[in-house]
Amino acid sequence: MKSLAKRLTARVAVVALSLAALTAQPLAAASAASTYAVTLDSNGAASTVRTQAIPASGKHLIAVPFNRDGYQFAGWALSPAGSVRYADKALIKPKSKLKLFAIWNLVVARPTIGLHTIGALLWADEFSGAAGSKINTTNWTSRYCGQEATNSGGACWNNEPQWYTPAAVALDGSAQGNALITTNHVLQAPTNAGQCLASSCQFTSARFDTQGKVSFQYGYIEARIKMPAGGFNWPAFWALGDSISQVGWPNSGEIDIAEEGGNLPMRASSAVHYSTVEQNTCCDNATYDVGEVVNVANYQTDYHTYGMAWTPGRMDFYVDRQLFFSSTRQSIRSTAWPFDSPFFLILNNATGGFGGDYTGWLQSQMSIDYVRAWQVDGQGSVVRH
Repeated sequence: MKSLAKRLTARVAVVALSLAALTAQPLAAASAASTYAVTLDSNGAASTVRTQAIPASGKHLIAVPFNRDGYQFAGWALSPAGSVRYADKALIKPKSKLKLFAIWNLVVARPTIGLHTIGALLWADEFSGAAGSKINTTNWTSRYCGQEATNSGGACWNNEPQWYTPAAVALDGSAQGNALITTNHVLQAPTNAGQCLASSCQFTSARFDTQGKVSFQYGYIEARIKMPAGGFNWPAFWALGDSISQVGWPNSGEIDIAEEGGNLPMRASSAVHYSTVEQNTCCDNATYDVGEVVNVANYQTDYHTYGMAWTPGRMDFYVDRQLFFSSTRQSIRSTAWPFDSPFFLILNNATGGFGGDYTGWLQSQMSIDYVRAWQVDGQGSVVRH
């Protein structure tokens, strides 16, 4: 009996040791996997990624290893457009491998312009994002041709021979960040491009605006743009009154901050359009005043800034922050002054007579670096709808 008891005791001991060994195995595996790779993505800076090994017990992130011109590091997020989750050099305790994205705050120096004092930055779109991605739909709507007032105030007038299509505008993915309007000469109607409102169309291009999303009333509004090259291009950075759906054009007012003809690369121009009467009619009552800069720069070979300082009763227009044209309540040839009400912004490249004769190009590009709005002389407001 004693011998049997000893054998049973030995077997119990062996079973206990086996169970202990089995229990120890996952603990060992867990110990081996307790350090995780944390990837730090620059999210728009010149460098791309850095990887750091961090134990589950916790470790501080390395100091932010990236620099981005014109921006200040705000912290780390779990997605490229997410909210900040971790500060610089934060202590984290990962439970698995992790990817963090740098979040950047724009640092914009206030412009210096004649006659006015620039205040706080009110609004900006820097057109940052992955190459080929779409512009920010919170700010902009890309349009097809259509002459309803709710369609960007009405697009594709003047017998312009283009189809507007959202596919013709996209971000370029560069470190600077640009929205590219690509205008193509085509031999047949593209698919999914909407309607042609000219006698015939030979081009695809893009037009986008802030109508119904963001409105502006006063301030210094500026875009940095490289204009498309070649005759027949008709690029513009401009604004229409929010009231266009109620009172129509020209009673709503039109502000052309920049309007270029592709056949005149050394000319930049601005204009204001308005009604000569108070009644809601169109279009024999329309007139306009225009200012221009000539033979100062080639606006198709590099980026230039186009701005408007807008205060009650007055608009001053700038190229490269140099004043060249003003319009005031007293200077226009009408008692109708619609320019003290909210306006929405438009960017487009049309084709047609304003751009001169077609010069045979197959593709052109309008590149927009940013659109920004500051207070000016204590004036300026932005409304998100």
